[in-house]
Amino acid sequence: MAESIYRWMQNIACYFIFLSAVMHFLPDNSYKKYIQYYMGLLLMLLLLSPLFQILNLEEQIQEAFESFYQQEEDLAGQWEKQAEQIENQYWQQPAKEERMGEP
Repeated sequence: MAESIYRWMQNIACYFIFLSAVMHFLPDNSYKKYIQYYMGLLLMLLLLSPLFQILNLEEQIQEAFESFYQQEEDLAGQWEKQAEQIENQYWQQPAKEERMGEP
């Protein structure tokens, strides 16, 4: 338990070192608000990581992501098959005089 707290505190310290380095090396201030926004999101995740570990949310989030990814792959496969069927139907039709701009 003490090791996990120590690792968590070490991660927070590394985060602030990284944040200060990034903010220092920005070429101009136009990107500052975007960097601060995303680094703020990262800080929230970092601060909530012990809660995620206690509630075992990391595995649940990973499973949800994998499920979503699998659904998207299945949907893309269905669209690909449907496009292939439409293309095959198109080329199996009798040739017309004005197909694809041909006279």
